[in-house]
Amino acid sequence: MTSNRGIILSGVIANFVAVFVAFSVREIKVDSNAHVPSAIASGAELDDDSIVDDDNLMADSPKSKSNKTVSTFQPIQGDTLKILSETIKTPNFRRFLLVVLLTLNVRMIFRHLDGTLPKYMIREFGENTPKGAVYSINPALIIIMVPIITAATSSVDPLVMIHYGTYVSALSVFFLVLSTSLPACILFVITLSIGEAIWSPRLYDYTTTVAPEGREGTYMALSSAPLFLAKLPVGLISGVLLQRYCPEHLEEGEERHSKTMWLIIGLMSISSPLLITFFWSYISGGERGAGHSNPATRISNGERVMRDDDDMYFQNEDDDDSYQHRPLATKLSLPRVRGGGDRSSSSSPVGTLT
Repeated sequence: MTSNRGIILSGVIANFVAVFVAFSVREIKVDSNAHVPSAIASGAELDDDSIVDDDNLMADSPKSKSNKTVSTFQPIQGDTLKILSETIKTPNFRRFLLVVLLTLNVRMIFRHLDGTLPKYMIREFGENTPKGAVYSINPALIIIMVPIITAATSSVDPLVMIHYGTYVSALSVFFLVLSTSLPACILFVITLSIGEAIWSPRLYDYTTTVAPEGREGTYMALSSAPLFLAKLPVGLISGVLLQRYCPEHLEEGEERHSKTMWLIIGLMSISSPLLITFFWSYISGGERGAGHSNPATRISNGERVMRDDDDMYFQNEDDDDSYQHRPLATKLSLPRVRGGGDRSSSSSPVGTLT
């Protein structure tokens, strides 16, 4: 068996294993208020005599002794047209769809990495150019950098990371505009990979953030659609550009103009982050009243953003928890210990939750 067949066979086996693993995954839904008294959950005031010990409360709660706190998640069922109609009517979906469409041009770079770059390298540097080694830089860096960058920027809003990351990916093409050399190709792939590690995983994070419960599948499918929409036009554009600016065979006295080809590709790609900047006030949710900048921008500037509608704030990167956690801004009395045994009937409060 040749090495190529071995690689293909290992990929097929890995896919079969992934299918079996997928069938064993159970999607669950956890009741976050399972151990919270109904009075606390509803926001009612509690007096000193009505407060009980928190540990005893969790132990004595009927829900804590049963499996009802964890249930199998069920997506919202319904007619396909009805689901699409309800989804399209929501303002968050329209913002989400605009973000997805605006990233279309920058996603084209990855198709140029697959189709345009190898032919460009062969025609400019010869058949023996290490195009495979240069291409392998991308998956290697993605494997290493995605978990590191994601962990380091977990407190940053996903939309902010998408905004910055698309600039990095789009600017990577201009290394090939400045120089027709193998080092320029390597710098292009490295910079493109860094940008991809910054914004691509956070696009899925952003998708699940804006998707209403039960509609995650619809949003995830639509977020992946531009990647497939980019394949057809990139194939046509790549063929035309290669034939005109980087032909395989040259006539006597004819020269290749590969820098012009990459300039065209770069200008198309840079339009994505520029358009995101232009539509930023809309896609980031707009302003909340006079004198308030949009939440995503304020978070990126290191501010603590207070939401006026529910008295909750988003944390920035200086806070301990990630941006997903939204602690209550109001104070709640924690449960007290009631009398029992040698303990007095009224003990001091445990503390307050801010």
